[in-house]
Amino acid sequence: MLVGKLRRVIISNIVCSNAVAHLGSIISGIPGHEIEDVRLNDIYIQHQGGGTAADSQIQPPEKEDAYPEPTMFGPTLPSHGFFIRHARNIHLSNIEFAYLQEDARPAFVMQNVTGADFFRIKAQHAPSAATFALKQVQDFSVAQSRPVPDTLLDRADDKKL
Repeated sequence: MLVGKLRRVIISNIVCSNAVAHLGSIISGIPGHEIEDVRLNDIYIQHQGGGTAADSQIQPPEKEDAYPEPTMFGPTLPSHGFFIRHARNIHLSNIEFAYLQEDARPAFVMQNVTGADFFRIKAQHAPSAATFALKQVQDFSVAQSRPVPDTLLDRADDKKL
């Protein structure tokens, strides 16, 4: 199978209201073929919410040979904001997530990511839910974001913030 590359992507100035929440936003490469150099800036997403704690435990399948489309990972993702997997050099700034109904999933779930910088993030979340769920993440930083304190991590094998 021939695998292409997705890199050097900039997306800015997005406003989305009353979005269906079960899928969230996805940045996902495949093992050995990371998505690289992505910058997302000035994004506001308000979604319907309603995700459960059980939803936050979902492990989306890899499906390396499937055509890339949002429902390929199943009907629900473990995050209500971004699901980021197999990625390198991801930078998000001035991002806000809000929901209409409480959502018990983390705003961000990251798996196998190297180089992730978050600046000025606002992410509504249930009292029992983390903002970030990190698995096999290296070189992670978050700054000036609510409700997470400024954090620098060289490595996080399994950490919630």
